Amino acid sequence: MVTPSACWAEINALHEFFVAWFDGSVPRRELSRLERALAPEFEMVTTEGERVDHAALVDGLAESYGRTEGEPFDIEVREVEVLELFEDHAVVRYEEWQRRGEEETGRVSTALFRADADTPEGVVWVTLQETALEG
Repeated sequence: MVTPSACWAEINALHEFFVAWFDGSVPRRELSRLERALAPEFEMVTTEGERVDHAALVDGLAESYGRTEGEPFDIEVREVEVLELFEDHAVVRYEEWQRRGEEETGRVSTALFRADADTPEGVVWVTLQETALEG
């Protein structure tokens, strides 16, 4: 069963992982956290309209390890809203604001989650659609 709190916890935990991954403060073996959180059929549509599947996202992130090391970087999740809740799926929308140095970028993300007891927060990301926001 999917709960709003499981979705909220997964969104926050994954974005905290991204910050730690990009600044190199988490061991490389922790990439498995991302791999387990994404459904095998996962696909996202980026703010540029590019479609990225599970393998491409994991590979791209692996190459980005430590990319912000030594510089200020943070991700803030805001306005988490459950749009639709089913027994084993949920559609959730949230804002993501990234700050790197003086630059801030934002996006609205809409995600489909599915229940999965074998994952860190009990849900997997099935699909994600991002839309850029003005800072």
